[in-house]
Parts: sequence; C-alpha cells; structure tokens
Amino acid sequence: MENRRKKTAAPAADENAPAAGTLVDARTAIERLGIKMQTLYAYVSRGWVRVVPAVGGKGNLYYVEDLDALAARGRGRSMTGAGAERMIRWGGNAVMQTSITAIGPEGPRYRGKPAAELVLHHRTFEDCTELLWNGMLPDTSVAWQPARPGVGFQALAEGIVQVAARNQARRLLSVAVEAYAASLGRNPELALGAPVLAARQLIQAMSAATGLLADPPTYALNETPQSIAQILAVNLRVGDTPEHLRLLDAALILSADNELAPATFAARIAASAAADLFSCVTTALGAFEGMLTGLGCEQAESVLAQARSRDAYLDQLKSLLARKSPVPGFGHPLYPDGDPRATLLLDLVREVGPASARGEMALQGVDQASNELGLKPNLPLALAVLSAVLGAPLGAAGALMSVGRAAGWVAHALEQRLAGFLVRPRARYIGPS
Repeated sequence: MENRRKKTAAPAADENAPAAGTLVDARTAIERLGIKMQTLYAYVSRGWVRVVPAVGGKGNLYYVEDLDALAARGRGRSMTGAGAERMIRWGGNAVMQTSITAIGPEGPRYRGKPAAELVLHHRTFEDCTELLWNGMLPDTSVAWQPARPGVGFQALAEGIVQVAARNQARRLLSVAVEAYAASLGRNPELALGAPVLAARQLIQAMSAATGLLADPPTYALNETPQSIAQILAVNLRVGDTPEHLRLLDAALILSADNELAPATFAARIAASAAADLFSCVTTALGAFEGMLTGLGCEQAESVLAQARSRDAYLDQLKSLLARKSPVPGFGHPLYPDGDPRATLLLDLVREVGPASARGEMALQGVDQASNELGLKPNLPLALAVLSAVLGAPLGAAGALMSVGRAAGWVAHALEQRLAGFLVRPRARYIGPS
C-alpha cells in the first residue's frame, strides 16, 4: 500500500493515480488535504470520507479516492450548489458510510467476506442473509418457517395471477410483496414481531411470486419449510436437483448486494423516512431499472432469445457495436476488467451443462462474444444464461436478481435506521424567478 505525503490537490487521472480502494492512515490523510485532525473527523461524520479499522485495531484507514474528491472541489468548501450536484451524479464520488459491502476487483465483500468465497464454500442464500443482516455467518444454516399471510391474501393473489401475463417481473414481485403486506394490516412489520422475521417472510413471498412468470402463472406460498432456492426451483419449474439448487443459491448470493446501486439508495431513502421493510423493498423494486440492473437482465435475455444460433447472436452484438449502442449483458463501470460475479456464475453453469438447445446456444454465444469481440459479460447476462440453461421462463433472470438483491435492500434499510438521519439532498433551483 502506498502512502503519499503531499499537501496538494488530487493527482491527475493518469497511470500514477491511486487505484480504487487505496487506504491511508490519518496522518497521511490530513497532510494530503492540509487540514487538522478535527476537520478529518468532521468529514467522516458527514459521510464524505469512508473509514475502516486498521489491521490490529490501531487507528483507522481512509479511502484515498474520497480524500481526492474533497481536494478536487476545494478543501473545506461547503457541500452546496454545483459542487454538491457533481458529487451526487454517478462517478462524482459521493459517499455514504456503510459496513455492509465493499467493492473490489474480486467482486463484492459482504461484512468483509468475499461473496465468491460464500459460493465456493457451498453456503446457502439464507447463510448470506444472516451475514448481511446480523454480521455473522451461522455454523449451521437456519431453516425459515413458512410465511403466514393475513386474511384476504388468497383473493389478492388470485387477482395478481389474472394480470401476470401483461406485466414484467419487477412489477409482479412488487405487487406480490404489497399484497402480502396488505393482508397483515397497516403495520405489517410490527404484526410479524421483528424486522428479521418480516424480512424472511417478505423474501419468501417474493420467491413464490416467480411462479407468476410461468405458463400458466401461479402464486402460492409454500406450506412446509423450504429453502429459498427450493421455492424458486419449484415456482420457476426448473427441478430441485442438488446441482440446480446450488446454482440458484450462487445466483442469489452474487446478486445480494453491490454497494449503493440506485435501487439500494432508494431503499435507504425510504428507511430514513421511517418506512417499514415491505415499503423499503417495493421502493427499491420501483427503482430497479437500467441496463445494469433489473432491466439489463431482461434485455440480455431478450437478445439471447431472439438469436437462433450463436452466429446470429454475434451478428446482433456486432450490429449494436457498429451503431455505438449499448450492448445488453456486457460491461460494468464498477468492474472495468470484467465482472467477477459473472465469471464465477458462468463457470458454475458450465459445470452443470445445458439441458436444452436454448441453454447450449446461450453459453456458446456468450463465449464467442468474449473470445471474438473482447466483450466482458456482466452479472445480468450470467443470470440470463443461467435461466436459459435451467429452462426457466423469460423474466427469470431479473426476478432472481431482485430476490437476491432484496437481502441487500433489507440490510441497508436496517443500517439506515441505525444511522438515524433523513436522506434528503437539497435542490438547486434553476427555474424562473
């Protein structure tokens, strides 16, 4: 780790710039900005500079990119006006303190533990939720008791089934969660007795709602204890073999959190306003759009489904590249060297192997795009390939990411409650006087 002791502004964006995630001690941080220690503490308390404990517990370490962002906008300048606006935009280095997830070249780390390690050690999604929500991995997996909705849920579920074919996955999951919450009354989280119990039932309701994507659509909660992977396998009708369950657990774990993505930030905003967990998750689902999130899964699925062969798939990608259009399923700004979550999931999918021509074409098409065009698959595409290999209905990729990401949304909502402040950016008025 390189500690630079210059009292200058941020370095130019060249090959000498510090890599994302570089940490420095307090003395280096204050010298870098030319400030006093009390000022550094103030920056940390306001969420402008992220801090982590040093190894051995002696002091703290500070992120260089956060220090450089402060230096670039002028030391000590108030976070108002155009400066604050730049910080809010993607890439502007706006920061919020969190102890949940850190992003590195190897992928996300949940509470300090690599998500990839959880997958490779055959951990279940339920184990991952315990880590995200409580900070500890259980010695043995916790069995979740079946969700128990309130009066009127069945009628609401039957109504959702009637509109399933005309809606996309995220809206169906959102309506399903709201139906479950509505059946419990005005205070569903309080009715269930504890936030974690509410979160478990919420995720079970979402998982069962994936049956709305099947033909014919269904929405029925499990009556006996089942893992989330089993609930998904049954409702997506892909078979609950050990190999399939492991793939589904891996997909959910790798989807569980990716730091402050837009939907996650939306969940935190709702939590800061004292919304219950059901409302926090449906708020996040409403924001779960875009090429790199829920919509990206559907677009990646769509391009794969439209191609009759791997060559046809490659021709579609070449056409998009020639028009300088976004290429669904490839690239991620947080992982410029390739999305390690996608790499791991695709490797696991190859081990199981495709059971149909659709799955075989999907795997071959993605491999050919990587080899011939140099494109780097992202997690939405890996989920689309997984869905094709398992023979899941269209829309399953986005649904899987949504169910997995719900664990992270809950974790961030709970953390925001503990933070105890309202997330409320200011606006810079530019209209008529």
